[in-house]
Amino acid sequence: MPPSPARPLPLPSVYGHDTVAQAFAAAIGETMAPVEELIDDLDAVLDPWRAPPAFLDWLTAITGARVEPGWDEIRRRKAIDLAPRLAAYRGTPYGLRLEAREILGWTPPAHTLDIRDPGDEDAPPGAGRMLTVTLTAPAGEDQRALESRLTRLVAAHCPAHLPFKVVVTLAQSSDGRPSPG
Repeated sequence: MPPSPARPLPLPSVYGHDTVAQAFAAAIGETMAPVEELIDDLDAVLDPWRAPPAFLDWLTAITGARVEPGWDEIRRRKAIDLAPRLAAYRGTPYGLRLEAREILGWTPPAHTLDIRDPGDEDAPPGAGRMLTVTLTAPAGEDQRALESRLTRLVAAHCPAHLPFKVVVTLAQSSDGRPSPG
């Protein structure tokens, strides 16, 4: 976008013949033009889908988005866009499933998440309660990488007082044999 022309500051009519005041107002108007342009474009900077890539780290910080090193630009933009919804559901099975689906692309039937939440009404009360999250993935995927991603995901959503464990199982291949893991 080409820079907009500087707008001179409007002066009261008493300064209409004062060349020094007019020159000063013109200089201030020229100096303020880039700032006014930035303010006019602020909505684009705050929109994760329109912001320049250089602003993504800043947007990540102000939204509290969970972004991991190595994520590509699209995944980072998705995480920033999803951050307000995730903040509302952080610590819930819904929030965990939402991030798994929207950010990691773990969608049924290829990937299924089973969350055994000890806070459910059906769970027996008592000590030793643990959140268990099981991911079933297609044969041929890297099981260790999936376990690592799932562990980070669950750690971000699991309440601090609740221990958890993750389990990754790979579906059997089409010939009925378990896939190598």
